[in-house]
Amino acid sequence: MAGVRALAERVRKLEAARIAPRSPFEQIYGSIAAFADHVQTDIDAGKLCRRDMPVVIACIDRWNRDGAWGAWRRDRIWEHSG
Repeated sequence: MAGVRALAERVRKLEAARIAPRSPFEQIYGSIAAFADHVQTDIDAGKLCRRDMPVVIACIDRWNRDGAWGAWRRDRIWEHSG
């Protein structure tokens, strides 16, 4: 039975390693939407560019949806090729 438990634990670790890490924006703000709200507040206050920042937010949102944040890890590069 110990062999089965060890195998199950190994499978759990392998599956956990395949999950893409949360983006830095999700780690800090909780979600991309919360980050976008924060940026919009700064745009409305005149601290950020009204023309450029919506494009930046769209790019960050796309990178997040595509899972690009996990690509920087050397052991995960192969998952994003193809």
